Amino acid sequence: MTKPKTFGALAVLWYGLFSLFVSVFAGAIWAALGITNLKTSPAIPWSVPIMALLLWLMWRYLGGKGPPQQTSATRRQLLRANAVSGRVFVWSFLAGVLSIVALAGFWSLLYQVVKMPATILPDYSRYPLYTVVLGIIMGSLVSPFAEESGFRGYFQVVLESRYRAPVAIAAFYRLALVTRSEGRSITATHV
Repeated sequence: MTKPKTFGALAVLWYGLFSLFVSVFAGAIWAALGITNLKTSPAIPWSVPIMALLLWLMWRYLGGKGPPQQTSATRRQLLRANAVSGRVFVWSFLAGVLSIVALAGFWSLLYQVVKMPATILPDYSRYPLYTVVLGIIMGSLVSPFAEESGFRGYFQVVLESRYRAPVAIAAFYRLALVTRSEGRSITATHV
């Protein structure tokens, strides 16, 4: 992969805001679709294929497909979605699963040691199991696709072209934390 051009300070701000928008907007769309689906017709999980289509269109556009053609190469390079070998994929998948298991164990232990308020979750028992399962699967895909494309793709590439690694990483993670807290507040207030 060739190194992209160096972006100016205004471009850093623009791509940071763009990444924030992509991430928050995708989460807000999924929250609105999911809530509307559960309120109107919970027996038919129609929100899942609609959101899958929207994520696919977003990924294709950010990856360089569609107009304007003069920005296709830059968009493809900024997305930074490169194929990895099967071995790397398996090891990274295994590491991810083991980290979730470790986190669940740590959370269970922490819950026993520190008094914490109970999690307030909606009662999903009144909805069909397949609707809940498909909703959880889609919900687990929305943030990764939006955040990976926006932050670890577009924004991180722009930061790396402009700043040394420690500054780029610090700026990147600070903005990513802001986005995650915004996404949680959107989901928490509407579910």
